[in-house]
Amino acid sequence: MLKRNLAAVLMSVFFAANIFAASEVVDQTIAVVNGEPIFASEFNTVLMPILEQYRQTVPASEQSDAKISELKDNVLNQKIDDILLKQEVKKQKIKVSKKELQDGIDQIKKRFANESEFAAELKKEGLTMSAFEKKLEEQLAVMKLVRQAVDSKVKAPTEADVRSFYDKVVIKMKGGVTGLSPAEDALADNLSVFLKKMSGEQIRIRQIFISSPKSASADEAKAAQARVDVVKKALQSGESFADVAGKFSEDPASKARNGDLGIVVKGDLLPEIEKKVFGMNVGEYTKEPIRTETGFHFIRVEEKRASKEFTFDEVKNDIGELLFRNAQREAYTNFMSDLRSKATIKINKTW
Repeated sequence: MLKRNLAAVLMSVFFAANIFAASEVVDQTIAVVNGEPIFASEFNTVLMPILEQYRQTVPASEQSDAKISELKDNVLNQKIDDILLKQEVKKQKIKVSKKELQDGIDQIKKRFANESEFAAELKKEGLTMSAFEKKLEEQLAVMKLVRQAVDSKVKAPTEADVRSFYDKVVIKMKGGVTGLSPAEDALADNLSVFLKKMSGEQIRIRQIFISSPKSASADEAKAAQARVDVVKKALQSGESFADVAGKFSEDPASKARNGDLGIVVKGDLLPEIEKKVFGMNVGEYTKEPIRTETGFHFIRVEEKRASKEFTFDEVKNDIGELLFRNAQREAYTNFMSDLRSKATIKINKTW
């Protein structure tokens, strides 16, 4: 389950906000945007959690100074965009009404069980209510600016537009040449891959996972095998697979759903798991767990769906939404490029 926090709640789909204030007294200026400085302290406040996540999720063998520098560049560019947007809000005198602000506060509070939980999260993140409201008001104003700039340039595609693109996707699925622009061709390629997968065989599976990396020590491996034996014994005694998953699975996300991984498409699973489970019948489970690099997987097949062909009517709404969102992204990119072209930006980065 994703961790709930106000910084994530306040993040627009178009920009990343800096929630926290700088704490250093002496500060280096990393960049200046139309006379407004970006200090190292505020930059690092945004960078450090992202950098930490990168180091935890990307294999050490794939980490490099060049990639870290690229990540820093991306964070800096996002910070520059944030400042340009806020400056444009002031230039266009965009205001947020009291009602709009209160509606925004109410929407965020709905994500918490009660006022006490909300107040505790504010305290945890070092925010007073007035500081929180100020940050939210700034973000709502920027969101209003972006909507105005994007919505005025984007129209929903017609059914003819959607049909034309769908025909190109079909050509792509058959290995043909679409004649689209590089950007549109890439979009058609992504959609063709998705439709190919979704039209293939699908199953719904449930999992009991016991963690045991192949790099584990002998003692750790022995302990993992003991946990595997506990699972085997519970299943053999007649306990339901779902109940056993809820008790013993070591995958936090699926454990909360009694091991339910939902519908998976052929090609999405690890080869060693896929080879086994797609040959099983509904109701069957692996009496012996499947060994992977990360551990042991007991899998039960809950449902099977045969391959099928999609018709235009079945996917036209989704394709229309995809085209509309893509046009919005392009309009936003053009809008930000225009702001940057008119801005005076000086960068003094040190990496």
